[in-house]
Amino acid sequence: MMFGDKFIAHKLSAFIVFLASLITAGSCVHNDGTKAHPYRYNSVAVTGGGFITGLFGHPTEPNLLYARTDIGSSYRWSSAAQQWIPLTDFISEADINLFGTESLALDPSNPKMLYLAQGQYTTSNNTAFFVSDDQGKTFSIYPAPFPMGSNELGRNNGERLAVNPFNSKELYFGTRTEGLWKSTDQAKTWSNITNFPDAFANGIGIVFVVFDPKHNGTIYVGANVPNGIYYTKNGGISWSIVPGQPTTWTDDVLIFANWTPTSPPLSDGPQPMKASLASNGVMYITYGDGPGPYGVSYGIVQKFHTANFTWTDITPALNNSYPPPYTPQAFPRGGYNGLSVAKDDPNTLVVISLDRDPGPAIDSMYYSRDGGKSWKDVSQLSSPPVPDGTWGHPIQEAALKNGTAVPWLSFNNAKQWGGYGAPSPNVGQTKFGWWMSAVLIDPHNSEHIMYGTGATIWATDTISHVESNSAPTWYIQAQGIEMTAILALISPTAGANLLSGFGDINGFRHSDLFTPQPMFGSPTFSNLDCLDWAGRKPNVIVKAGSTGLPFVDACPMAAISTDGGLEWDRFPNCAPMTNNSFQTGGVIAVDASGEHLVWTTGGLLKFRNDTGPYYSSDLGKTWDAPKGLNIGTGNVSSDKVQPKTFYAYDSGIWYISKDGGATYSSSVAADIGLPENTGAVPVVSFKAAGEIWLPLGDEGIYHSTNFGSNWKKIGLDGVSTSMFSVGAPAPGRKNPALYLWGNTTAGADAVTGLFRSDDAGSSWVRINDEAHQYGGPRLIVGDPRVYGRVYQGYFGRGIIYADIDTESHGTVTVRPGTYGI
Repeated sequence: MMFGDKFIAHKLSAFIVFLASLITAGSCVHNDGTKAHPYRYNSVAVTGGGFITGLFGHPTEPNLLYARTDIGSSYRWSSAAQQWIPLTDFISEADINLFGTESLALDPSNPKMLYLAQGQYTTSNNTAFFVSDDQGKTFSIYPAPFPMGSNELGRNNGERLAVNPFNSKELYFGTRTEGLWKSTDQAKTWSNITNFPDAFANGIGIVFVVFDPKHNGTIYVGANVPNGIYYTKNGGISWSIVPGQPTTWTDDVLIFANWTPTSPPLSDGPQPMKASLASNGVMYITYGDGPGPYGVSYGIVQKFHTANFTWTDITPALNNSYPPPYTPQAFPRGGYNGLSVAKDDPNTLVVISLDRDPGPAIDSMYYSRDGGKSWKDVSQLSSPPVPDGTWGHPIQEAALKNGTAVPWLSFNNAKQWGGYGAPSPNVGQTKFGWWMSAVLIDPHNSEHIMYGTGATIWATDTISHVESNSAPTWYIQAQGIEMTAILALISPTAGANLLSGFGDINGFRHSDLFTPQPMFGSPTFSNLDCLDWAGRKPNVIVKAGSTGLPFVDACPMAAISTDGGLEWDRFPNCAPMTNNSFQTGGVIAVDASGEHLVWTTGGLLKFRNDTGPYYSSDLGKTWDAPKGLNIGTGNVSSDKVQPKTFYAYDSGIWYISKDGGATYSSSVAADIGLPENTGAVPVVSFKAAGEIWLPLGDEGIYHSTNFGSNWKKIGLDGVSTSMFSVGAPAPGRKNPALYLWGNTTAGADAVTGLFRSDDAGSSWVRINDEAHQYGGPRLIVGDPRVYGRVYQGYFGRGIIYADIDTESHGTVTVRPGTYGI
């Protein structure tokens, strides 16, 4: 990516390409047989699905709210649309590391200004500051001279980035590994503050920067180490350790947290995580024994009086909270992380425990109106009475404010669930949350509180009900946020148009693309790695994934549905080389008849054992190794028309089985017209037996109509693809539409994007644009029933589907240099 001064040229160049594609799209002309249409882009509604790491409200403009996430970048709340608007969908595949927000900052004196610190992993050298003067409608982008880690440990803390309220051009940023930095030109350039103490050798570094808005030159900086809070009163000329900090774990904290010799704190003393400076000069600080978001067992909450440098312990405990903490607590009580203070009352605040789950009691939100002298346990008060202390919302509250249900949040499952934030074991209840590091008391309405979890955003407009020991009314306020990681997609010829597999949250049957759907039933997978459907019986669906369920009575890692994914039956037995030590379900395929299976299990993929995909002709009762294919390859698929037929292409050898995967015949690539290649998953026709495509990266796309006996390269030189799929034919055509993610021309003019061909690959048109790249997809799947529709699975932006825009009539309006919404 180009930055700084070069970014203007980059914007202009991108705009020219973008405008050209739109003009072509808008004219609806034939381009060598492929018609170019305008497209619209929509998210498949899940509503949340991942970790919300920060929530923000501007102090002077009502309803100006933002959310940051670990792998899905940032969003702005639209009060008019009643949904969150994604801000950085223009990020390209080459810049995927920028699709995570390490920290977000608002200019307290200018509600138009927005700053995003972007970078997912410290191992990447691609990090940047996104600077907007129109609330995220457009951005200027500048390189960062240090690494960031929005999806690494400590991402729950903050905020690392802050704007000086006395000088809007000045920003400070606390890094993970490079100390404290300063910008005097609104994040264009940065300089290291070399006189700041070295307190960041643990790889987490500085987790918050807080300017005192009443005292020019006073700044507080917190590093995630014991005794890690520093201050300056002269604008950074000199720095000192804040005196009186809690530096060791006191006996009462250890006893209250169920200390045992086998579970000591991870740190010698409390480590600061979040801080908020109230209008009366009191700074509230949460602490833990580790950076989080997982593994924190001990913590405290402190109140620092900046006027006289005195400290008060305000940790919620037995003697100052109601209802009292659940007893017995079988595990350490966790740390404290989530923190927010009301703008209109410095004594009103909320803090949230971190990683108390399991225990059996889980994390609590505590609310105080007296500066932390006493607390109300909001989680307990909000929960229906249950015998084991697992606080949760009644299932009917898992809905948007307008009543639209978000049913996957209320799933109940066995305790062996392997994903983070295991579901509630209590029927009729969904967990109150986990990883609740993001919480916000609305600056303009203190009754409105939002908190983020590892899955979504909950909200209430009646928090004061807890003062009378009553439950607030809760609802979901995550509509528009889609930040999941997609592992599998299929689009059968009947039933629901789309079925999906997700990281962490199992998968879904999307009978309605606009409305959140229930999660797949048991066996539910923490990661659903693979889906397939039977070509002649499209309601027969198979799935495989990773799970913590025991291998008792039936196989917990794979299942079959005969009603299009509504109900599932486990296979009677798993294939060999399958057990809980493998964190992937492997690759599974079902033949056209729905009666024969092949399964490259996670064990085969890991070790590349000297056997090919195991096969079963009795729907999983028995499994056997095949003959003729003796490597554990994931490049397997089934013919969708001819029963018992499976294909594989691996290490320059083409394989075909016509007896249900029991035996394979093989051909060397050169003998059948293929280039020698490491391999690819064969993509099959849903209409014609034996019609197959092989997307071979820079070597192009190869096509066969005779079961792989002969192959021909399609299209012109320069076609390069990392993902490929087929979909419904264009009107008046019999051949399926083809879709690829990659390039369709060579040389300097090559543009990476999503392309469609209506004429079997002779010509291609781009169907996405510079504003809709989403960091590049992991999967693409054409819809066999809807011409022009292609589903795209992303790491951090869920599922996007592109549809021909039949309502635009070729009219396109675009403003130069505009990205985002």
